[in-house]
This record gives sequence, structure tokens and C-alpha cells, in this order.
Amino acid sequence: MKVVIIYRQQRQGAYSIEELFHTVAGELGKQIEVVEYVAGPRSRLLVDAWQLRKLNADIYHVTGDIHYMVNLLPGRKTVLTIHDLRHYLYDLRGIKRCLYKWIWLILPIRSAGVVTAISSETSENVSQHLGIKDKRIEVIGNCHGAIFRPVAKPFVQECPVILQVGTSSNKNTERLVEALKGVHCRLVLIGNLDDRIKKKLAECAVVYENLVGITHEALYEQYVRCDVVSFVSLGEGFGVPIIEAQATGRPVITTNMSPMREVAGDGACLVDSLDVSKIREGIQRIICDPVYRNYLIESGLHNVRRYSSATISDQYLSLYKKLALT
Repeated sequence: MKVVIIYRQQRQGAYSIEELFHTVAGELGKQIEVVEYVAGPRSRLLVDAWQLRKLNADIYHVTGDIHYMVNLLPGRKTVLTIHDLRHYLYDLRGIKRCLYKWIWLILPIRSAGVVTAISSETSENVSQHLGIKDKRIEVIGNCHGAIFRPVAKPFVQECPVILQVGTSSNKNTERLVEALKGVHCRLVLIGNLDDRIKKKLAECAVVYENLVGITHEALYEQYVRCDVVSFVSLGEGFGVPIIEAQATGRPVITTNMSPMREVAGDGACLVDSLDVSKIREGIQRIICDPVYRNYLIESGLHNVRRYSSATISDQYLSLYKKLALT
């Protein structure tokens, strides 16, 4: 079997989809032939489609973002993965929203042989917001990168390092900063800081470090060095930092809403992400209660087995085989 895994054009700082599926491709390559194809800009769409068809693959897998590519590939042999609908739901208005809905979402979903979603939340959003209820959507979660391994580290209770991965509006960074006011800690923020976040950091006198555009390996090092991972997001398609934290053996605090609570299992402190006091209480409990902290770490290590690269790649391989037989 020959499978072509198709990525969007490479962009600095946007590599989560590519890292995920590169890891999956590595596992799949142990059993089948895998070709990883990086698409060019949209101006080269027809060239990309022609080159992809020339590969004469058994399965084409569009891994996310460039959903419209499905419209130019053999539909019955194509898998489309949808990560979330945030851009459509919150960022677009007017004619742009309408065009995106049809060209990026509805037409590719209808054309694909199989559609997968990274969580039940995303699958339900497709049904609810796009009105697509006649298309079966398979739920296959994300995996963590192959480099993520448990690393033991003494917990620094006097001044713990708290890691926050991502700073876009949905990551709820300002409430996290407010929750840390008066807490003796150091906050490491991965991602660009806008003026509102900088202002909140100054107001709350939170000691912080900001890293932007770091490599996947450097990101892993931040997980290793930290004491707590915070991911109190307002909304996600999945929530990869949760399983990255668990795979590294770090306690994590996240949101008591879908899909984060399902992804985290028993391996996270779940809080109301809109309530600053609850975020503060959760972080302070992790810092001050070693029994609870160790319970989160052990539960996380157990939970994250569901998201190993071998487990997720086996689910995709089973899907490819079923599609190839239709």
C-alpha cells in the first residue's frame, strides 16, 4: 500500500500539524510505503494536484488546513483530517466566511472518501455548524511527538516554573497571568505577546520569560525544565500540550470542558477557565500538595498511552485499509 501524507505550505511558528503527522508517518513507514508531500502556495494548487496524482497512490491524506486540496484529488481514495472550526466560527465574516465554508469545509468534506476529526468536539461542531449529518466522521486523536519521554525532576516548590504553550486569544493567557498574581513562580510563555498580555503581566508583577519560534526539540526542553504545565484554554480542537505534558511526566492544569477533559482523562487538574480564583486554587494545590501532584503525574503517564504514535498510526492504518477496499 502506498499512502501520500499531504501537508500545508511550511510557515514559521506553525508546525503542530506537521510534527504530528511526521511522527505518524514514521510509524506507518514501518509497515507500508509512505510519501510525505509539502504543498506549495495556493498559486501552485493545480501543479500540486497534478504532481500528487502522478504519484498514483492508494490513499491520499490531506492532514489539515488546506482542505480545499481534496477537491482536486481522487475523492474515493482521499482522507481529510479536520482539526477544528475556530477560524470559520470566530475569525471570518461576510463573503470570506461564506467562501471558506464551501471551499475549505463543505465541498472537501463531501468529496473525501473518509473524514477524520481529532476529537468528538470537532466532529460535533462539523455536524452542528455546517449541517453535515449524512457523512460519517471517524474520530482519531492526536499523538505526541516521538521525542517526548518522561524525565524525572525534583519539584521546585519555592519558585516553580509554570509553562504556557500558546498565547493566541483562545489560550486564556490573561486570566492565567491574573491567577498567578502574588504566586511566587516564574512563567514561561511560548508564543507572541500582544499589548494586552504585556500590560497584564506588568499589572500583576508576574516574573516571566517569553520564547517565540522555537524548534520542536527546544519546546520539549521547556517541558523538561518546567514544574507545572498550564493549559486553561477557552476552546480547542484537541489540546496537544496536555498530552505533551503528561508524556514528559509533568503535572498539568487544564479546562473542565470538551475536548480537554476527555483528552486529559484523570491526569490533570480540571478547572473553570473563566474563573480566575479557580485557576489560582488549582495551581496552588499542585504546588502545595505533593500527594495530589504525584497522583496527576502518574495518572497522566497512564492516560497518555492512548496517544502514543504507535496507537494513533495503527488507527490510521486500519482506516486506510478499509478505504482501499471500498
